[in-house]
Amino acid sequence: MGMTNDAWRQDNETKLRQMVEQMGPRLYRFAWAMLTNKEAADDVVQECFVRYWRQLDKEPGRNLGPGWLLRVTARLCLDEGRRWGRRQETLERLSSLGRTNAPCDDPAVGADQEIFSLVMQLKPKDRLTMLLVYYQDLPLAEAASILGTTETFLKTKLSRIRKRLKKEWERGQ
Repeated sequence: MGMTNDAWRQDNETKLRQMVEQMGPRLYRFAWAMLTNKEAADDVVQECFVRYWRQLDKEPGRNLGPGWLLRVTARLCLDEGRRWGRRQETLERLSSLGRTNAPCDDPAVGADQEIFSLVMQLKPKDRLTMLLVYYQDLPLAEAASILGTTETFLKTKLSRIRKRLKKEWERGQ
């Protein structure tokens, strides 16, 4: 026997609430890292959950998990970045990212901040690739699925990006 409309709607509301609690902060951090703008990241995450809600209504029983949400967030971030054409503004903001007034004696912390700053200066699709694999710690297969590519191509792309980052890192040393 199927669910009544009220029971079905309540079940969807519960699923949405659980996903917002489970994935909301992670999606926000990811969107902020891609867009470096609080308001834009908020908008992207809200739109992602609106799409999640619509998809629950459209396809009951479909398993829409964290991977689906990350994929939608990634695509929305790329669209948002293109739409606003914030490239220069982003680079200016990122140049100060991670720098604090307090001195840090640990050279590894400084190196991590510099590397992150270099990653954030990559083209949006390359930055997305690095963020998914190294900052979201996704398995290569899942990252490849989100990016709409093969695992083999992703490995090649990561290798090329790492080489570029290494050159930039060495140039700055």
